[in-house]
Amino acid sequence: MELKITKQEENKLLDRIEVVGEITFEGNTPKNVDVTQQLATKLGTKVELVVVKHIHTRFGHQIVDFDAFAYKTDEAKQKAEMNTKHLKKKAEEDKKKADEAVKAAAEKKEEPKVEEKPAEEAPAPVVEEKPAEEPVVEKPVVEPVEEVKEAPQEEVKEEPKEEATPEPAPAEEPKDEVKPSEDKKEDDK
Repeated sequence: MELKITKQEENKLLDRIEVVGEITFEGNTPKNVDVTQQLATKLGTKVELVVVKHIHTRFGHQIVDFDAFAYKTDEAKQKAEMNTKHLKKKAEEDKKKADEAVKAAAEKKEEPKVEEKPAEEAPAPVVEEKPAEEPVVEKPVVEPVEEVKEAPQEEVKEEPKEEATPEPAPAEEPKDEVKPSEDKKEDDK
């Protein structure tokens, strides 16, 4: 795998170096991890500070074009890069492992502090144990409930309602057509 940087720009605002280049490879397309390691060695930075944005293969060729960013500090990387689900999950797992390691180290330090008393000291006095009294459980008092009888309700019989039949609409009387009266006026003259 041969890495060739075609364009390298420094972005002072985001405190990073933006890199564009080509990789000539044989066999399978290189993975992001492989490209990241190659870039870190070529640029002289830590692997954690290099982010590969895109890897584009050329159809029918064993050449890959890539875009990547190399940050100068971890703080600059955290400000500019968005954490995805898998990165958040990985960060949480790393944090849990670190917490567990700290707890394990703290427990190991505490163990030597606890000193056992020599067996020659006087044994502790034996205390006679009295049987514990059983607690008295009060049973709830159940009062008899009087049944309340309701007065029988009178049944209201509803008369069957007659269905309203629509009344036929009155027939409309034909309107007489108004003939122009101008014809009559002309005849009268």
